[in-house]
Formats: sequence, structure tokens, C-alpha cells
Amino acid sequence: MKVVLPAILALEAVVVALAIPVAVVQGGRGAGAAWLLAGLAVALVLGAGAVRRPRGVAVGWVLQVAVVLTGFVVPAMGLLGAVFLGVWVVGVIYGAKGDAAAARNAAAEAEWRRSRQADQPGEGPAA
Repeated sequence: MKVVLPAILALEAVVVALAIPVAVVQGGRGAGAAWLLAGLAVALVLGAGAVRRPRGVAVGWVLQVAVVLTGFVVPAMGLLGAVFLGVWVVGVIYGAKGDAAAARNAAAEAEWRRSRQADQPGEGPAA
């Protein structure tokens, strides 16, 4: 999750930023829609940095809902928001599994190194 989720939010920020001209032109939404989407894009970039912190995943969930709700401003963003929501769910599930596997691997490697040092007393840490 430490790599996947920030990448998802960063890519989502790019997509939201690219939707700004569409919101201005399509349906004459104007500057209000542009500022709303620009603010959301900035929030997504900040969220990408915050997602590594303890409550960062919750912030990511709130941002996902906000992106889906932008479908009321730009209808195509509703579909893109739903797609990114699906990617977010998969990222949370498999990111957690990947983090757990990496932690198990690191623990097994540390144990292997300790056992290897115990088997070779001349190469252990200096006293």
C-alpha cells in the first residue's frame, strides 16, 4: 500500500486536472467548476503524500467519493471516478497483502541472517 495507493491518487490528480478544460467548455460550467476540479486535484496530490500516514487511507476513501461526485459537474468524471474507485479498492486489498508478504519476507531474511551468523562464529559482529 505504501507505493500503490499514492500512485493511484497521483494518477487520479492528473485525470482530474485534465478534466478542467472539459468542465469549462462542456455545458458552460465556467470558472466555478474549474476551481472545484483544481482544488480536488491539489487535494489528491496532498492525499498521495498523506496516504502513508496512519489515517491516510481514510483520507483516500474520502477523496475517492469526492472524485465520483464530480460526475455531477462533468458526467464523464462519474465514470472515471467509478473506475478509480475500483482501482482504489483493489489497491487497498492487494496492497495490504503485499505489505504483509514483504514484512514476512523481511522477518524470514533477518532470521536467516541470525542463524547464519550463529553457524559461523568467526564472522559474527565484533565484540
